[in-house]
Order: sequence, then C-alpha cells, then structure tokens
Amino acid sequence: MLTFGDTTIDSQRHELLEDGTAEFPVACYFDDLKQKSIPWHWHEELEVGIVRDGIITIRTPDGQWQLAEGECFFINSSILHMMQSQCAGGCSTDSLVFHANLIGGNMDSVFWRRYVRPITGNSGITMLSFNRADHKEASSLIRSAWLECLHDDYGFEVNVRYLLTRLLVVINQNHPEISAADQKRIFQHSERIKIMLTYIKENFPETVTVQKIADSASISESECLRCFRNVLGISPIAYLKKYRLQHAAELLDATQWKISYIAQQCGFSEMSYFSKSFKEIYRCTPSEYRVRDR
Repeated sequence: MLTFGDTTIDSQRHELLEDGTAEFPVACYFDDLKQKSIPWHWHEELEVGIVRDGIITIRTPDGQWQLAEGECFFINSSILHMMQSQCAGGCSTDSLVFHANLIGGNMDSVFWRRYVRPITGNSGITMLSFNRADHKEASSLIRSAWLECLHDDYGFEVNVRYLLTRLLVVINQNHPEISAADQKRIFQHSERIKIMLTYIKENFPETVTVQKIADSASISESECLRCFRNVLGISPIAYLKKYRLQHAAELLDATQWKISYIAQQCGFSEMSYFSKSFKEIYRCTPSEYRVRDR
C-alpha cells in the first residue's frame, strides 16, 4: 500500500500513481526533498500531506507557502504545483493522493454535489496549509488518514474514506472566497502554462525558442514571458535549461551513455556549457554526479 520514492511524471506531466486502484483510489508517498525537488506538475487527484521534517515551499499559480515540520497541506484537483526544500538539513514529506470519486461516488450523488464539487470546481482553492494550533481538526484528519494507510489494518479503507470526507467538510466550511474575475485569471494562466510545459517536455532536445513556446499556447512572446514569471517565477528559457539539466541527471543515473551523448540528447550542443550549467545546479560535474554514493 505504501510507496517510497520519487514522484514519477508521464509525458503530459501528470503524476503516475502506482498503487491507487479503481476499487480504492488512494496512494501514499514519502518524498525526500533534500535529495530532489518535486518539479512543476499536476494531477486529477486531490493531495494532502504532512511535513515530516525541515522546511518546504509549495508553489501554485496564485502564490507560495512555506511550511515547517508538523504542518499539513491540501492541494486541489488539477492544480499546477511544485515542492522544494528550504533548509540545509533533512527535509521530507508524507503525502496521500486520492481521487474525488473516493468521497463523491458518482456525480449525481449528494456527496459529490455538496462536498466535492464546491472544492474541485473552485479555482480559488488551490493550496491550503494547516498547523496544529489554528487548524487542529484539519491537521488531525490528515495525520490520521496517513497513519491508517501506513498501518493497513482490516477496515482501514473505511476509516480513510471517513477521515478524508470529514476533511472536505471542514474545507467547505472554511474555504476562502475569491471573485469570479480572479478565478478566471488563475485558470487561464494555469492552463496556458500546462500547454507550454507539455511543449517543452516533448521538444526539449531540439532548438526551442520563446516564440515557439508562445506559439504552442497561441499567445504572444510578451504574454508567454509574463505567464512564466507570474506563475513559475522564472523565464521560459530558464525553465527549459533547468528541465534539460534535470533530464540529464536522470540519464546519468539510469544509463551508461557517454556524458557528451547525454548532453546532446538533452539539447546542449557545447560540452563546456553543459558542464558549467550542470555544476551550477547540482554543485558537482556530470561525471562526479554519476559516481556519487557508488
């Protein structure tokens, strides 16, 4: 039931759930953010989690939140988000990802209409944070749901479903209000970014320009630049470079290909520039990265 390891993302940048099933659409993860940040991605499922240790930052299109050890979070369905460590020591999270069907059943049910749709249909509810002092019930529900999955005792599925249902009730009772105009703006920026990230994912080994990225979402270069800065906090070219380096690091781990070949496969035509850029991110050369901890 419990999955340990890094988040896996497919070609559409959706999170792949290895253990969630149609019968019980829930999966649990442990993420060591000290080892690797969770890049920008989205998934249809709702997500809740606990900061096990350290300090993390979670970012969405409408802001960022810093959470310390013991604090909990909720991320809505289909919300673009990323997580990274904000401390030098250990930093990890326990997260539980579940489909809304677990709570709502079919879309004609009172559960879906009263407790699921008001949350998943509100783009103003992107990420919520909970601490034990001010949000005792929400924090307790998330912790209890995680522990039920961890222990995997007989009847835990019933308990998990109840705890997560109760969490949605609490969120509905306290969710932040947001104007229709703001909802529309957040949704529009998020959808454009998803299209452009998919384009980068599918074309990063080739020559990629700001114009090509903008064209993929049918917007101007200036709007493309504005979207990336407002949502991701970096330029599209800076994101492209970081994505290429992340893919190069994965290939260094997973293959025995020559480093020069990996550089070419990740869109770097000059080895010196690749090595310099890699060291800026990973604090070591590609060859040093490949033999670390071996």
